[in-house]
Parts: sequence; structure tokens; C-alpha cells
Amino acid sequence: MIKHVYLSPHLDDAVLSCGGTIHRLSGSGEAVQVVTLFAGDPAPESDLSPFARLQQRHWGNPPRPMALRRAEDGAARVRLGAGGQHLDYLDAVYRTAPDGGWLYDGEEKLWGEFQPADALAQDSGQGVADRLAALFAPPESHLFYAPLAVGRHVDHQIVRLAAQRLLSQGHRVAFYEDYPYSEDGAAVQAAVQKTGAEPWRPELVALTAADLRAKVEAIGYYRSQMAVLFGGAQAMPNRVWAFAASHTTDGCLAERLWWPPEP
Repeated sequence: MIKHVYLSPHLDDAVLSCGGTIHRLSGSGEAVQVVTLFAGDPAPESDLSPFARLQQRHWGNPPRPMALRRAEDGAARVRLGAGGQHLDYLDAVYRTAPDGGWLYDGEEKLWGEFQPADALAQDSGQGVADRLAALFAPPESHLFYAPLAVGRHVDHQIVRLAAQRLLSQGHRVAFYEDYPYSEDGAAVQAAVQKTGAEPWRPELVALTAADLRAKVEAIGYYRSQMAVLFGGAQAMPNRVWAFAASHTTDGCLAERLWWPPEP
């Protein structure tokens, strides 16, 4: 059986973007795993930037924020019937340069070019790709799903680069639209245009109402993220349903993947 492996930059991205498809696959007996890359804890004694502390306040200022977020993710995956694994890379807001300076200490740095001292980006994703390839071998045993990096968050860009490395090494990779950034159609097109000269093929994955209900319930477990993502939990269900219905003119529900050209 082929394993479906969703590469999630953070502890919510795969469910936000592909939760309906994950539920559909697992419900039909397919093996599904969500691998979250930037799920590690900063060292207990490490100083945090004011920007990182602000993010944690947005999350409710829990005593161990990443532990809470991993627990939320575990509950969401159980609702969708998916397995999971959390890798120990640090979120961009926690990463530091060799001299100890904070790499991403403000919004303007988080959504653009990599900082030159960011070790995870210096090899264009090769180190991350090598680790994933070691975890999932041989290439024909699985299908990766990776973010297009809609919105250009630096962590999403690193995962996209790693996925492109995997693709060049013979792994099968489909790319998903990062939600909620994909609500901006122009941002989706900008991300697709970065794929190169060869056109990529879009695929609409049809979903049932049950798939969308499961997705909404799964997203609801990310309670620490509701204010950041949706301005509060009340707004989330309608936005998720509306976006799923926006892919077609007849109101059918769907999520969209992008497939690179055949080698």
C-alpha cells in the first residue's frame, strides 16, 4: 500500500490546507501520515525575542507552547484518522544566528527572503530533504504532499525547497495550497508561477460534506491558533466551508493540488 505523507511546516498547516482530503483518504482505508517539521522546543534556558514572546501571547501564553501545540495537532489528526510525526526543527521565530542574534524578529522578516545566517535555508532545503528521504524509503512506497508556500512564510519556503529536492531525486510529490493564505487568489498564482517554465497541472479533489465537517472539527482542536488565523473560533467554520465551495461554480466542495510535470 502506498503511504500518503503530508509535509506540514507547522503544527496545523496540513490539516488547514488538506484536512478534507486526509479524511477522505483515511476513510477509504489509505495509510496517511502528517509529518510536521518545525515542531521542536526552544532550549529552556534560551532567551526569546520580543517578537517570539508576542507570538506566544497570541497563543494564550501557555507555559510550554510547543508542547500544547503538539497536543492540539495530535487530537486533530486523530479526528481525521491520520498518523503523525513531529520533527525537532525550530520555528523561525525561535531560530538564531551563530552569533546568537535572532533571525526572524518581526513580521517583515517572516514573510520574505531567507536571512543569510539561517542554516536551514543555506543549502536550499537539501539537508531537510535528506532527512525526509531517510525516513521514507524507497521512493516508490509513498507520495509526498508539500506546501506551495503561498504567502511566502520562510518555513513554508524551506519545506517547498526540500520537496523540490525530493522530486528531483525520484520521489513523487504533489503540492497543496497553503490555507488560509490561499484565500488570496493572486498569492496562489504567484506561488504557482514560481514553479518554473513548465506548466503544472491543477487537480480538484472532490469532498463530501462529511469530509468538510471532519476538517472543521479537526481545525477546531488548534485552539491556540484561532485568534491568529481567524480572529476567533466563531469565524472559522464559515470561512473553511466558503473556501471549499469557492473552487467550482456549482458550489461543490473541494481542495486543490498542483502536480509538477512528469520527468
